[in-house]
Amino acid sequence: MDEFPPPLRVLQLILAGFCLFLVLFGLVIMAMPQEFFSVPAVVLDNTTSGLPPVNVSRAFPFRNGTETVTVEVSGSVYAASKKTHRSLVLLGDQKTAGVRYYRAMIDDPSQDRIYRDLIDRFRTIRAARNLTNDEYLELISAYAQSIPYRDGGSRPPKYPAELLVDNMGDCDDKSILIAGLLAREGYTVVLFKFGPEQHMAMGIGSDAFPYKTTGYTYLEGMTPAYVGFPTAHLQIPLNSDPLVLPVSSGTRVYRSGNETRFISDTAAAAQQREKELTARLDAFPLSGKDSREYRALLHERDRNAAIRGYILSHPYDRPGVYAFLQREMNNETVLLPSAIPAGTGG
Repeated sequence: MDEFPPPLRVLQLILAGFCLFLVLFGLVIMAMPQEFFSVPAVVLDNTTSGLPPVNVSRAFPFRNGTETVTVEVSGSVYAASKKTHRSLVLLGDQKTAGVRYYRAMIDDPSQDRIYRDLIDRFRTIRAARNLTNDEYLELISAYAQSIPYRDGGSRPPKYPAELLVDNMGDCDDKSILIAGLLAREGYTVVLFKFGPEQHMAMGIGSDAFPYKTTGYTYLEGMTPAYVGFPTAHLQIPLNSDPLVLPVSSGTRVYRSGNETRFISDTAAAAQQREKELTARLDAFPLSGKDSREYRALLHERDRNAAIRGYILSHPYDRPGVYAFLQREMNNETVLLPSAIPAGTGG
């Protein structure tokens, strides 16, 4: 009476066997993830070879002007990149799997020509403007940040060829391009992968302004942003600690972190002061709105709003914004962080 009827007994054995298989498969994946997952690789074949190149030109704001960078992207590389399978499931050791996956995309030989041509254009601009290492990093970032953002949803990240020709991409697409460029120019770079928020950014070697406890300064690729600032357009706050995926350990590090920290603190202080002054102005009786006190408070409120607005509207000009804030502190009394010694940035 305790035995299952034959059909149910067979079903029980099948389910038990399947569950055992899943458990054993999971254990094997955790023990040897690299043995079971191949990394993506672009392969040019007869269906993608011989296609004409695509001219890609981008004008973008930098410092007190505009730069234009033009490169040719191989049509064959673009088509082959498009058809490359690259779905990502980080099982087992997520850091090991993540590094292998993204490094494979960053280091894919098919994209080398794009990196070389872009770097050649950036070096020409660097020489013409006499840029420091920090300003050169900001130039490269400003170029990629200026590419129109478009949420890719659950789609896998793009190769640089796709990002440039499509003229749009999301956070991981741009992070791959910037990280690949900076790595080839000798900077220390990691990827920051925020799982719960489904966001990706970068960390760079720096002597100041580290992000949380990572030891790296935050670098956003999504939209124009200062080094150290998560983009103002990021709708979800980054509450989780990122998975840190090393890309390169070059000798160049960012040495203007103190300046960007000062800019960040100033923006926060100006916003708070603007909020406080607005509340005081709203509480003024109607009869007092022609008074000298009211006009002084209004002037201070508007000045703080203008300072914050200037900071947010010039993320591609860190040296200029820092110099502007130093002048503002000397001109009038305003609630700003303490100044840091001039000339600490690179």
